[in-house]
Amino acid sequence: MKKFIIGSLAIFEFLFYTLLMVLIGSINIENQVLKLLLHFGAILLISVILYFLIRYILKKLKMDIKKSLYLIVVWNLVLGLLFPGIFATIIPSEKIFLFSMMIIVSTIYYGIFINIILSFLNFFFTKNKN
Repeated sequence: MKKFIIGSLAIFEFLFYTLLMVLIGSINIENQVLKLLLHFGAILLISVILYFLIRYILKKLKMDIKKSLYLIVVWNLVLGLLFPGIFATIIPSEKIFLFSMMIIVSTIYYGIFINIILSFLNFFFTKNKN
């Protein structure tokens, strides 16, 4: 059951940040510096929202927050990078290949930054206070 919850939260995380970053990317701004600041500010904001949302869900499920959040980060990257490649190899279709490449690009473009920030937030907010 624990693996199912972690896998589900990893998929939820992927869908959440992909949807929000596509919405942010669709905003038309002419100034490139402002567009870049908005983009990275959105990545930071989405990471913070995701962290506290996942932390709240894990707390309600009475799971270990520190260990489970790191597992969610790893599963998110594994699912976002390996699954589309396997899927495109099993079903050789141009549409499947295009969809798989979009998932991989989204994981590389957004997922790595967001998961690094999630890991840092998890490290700093779940430190043992001795």
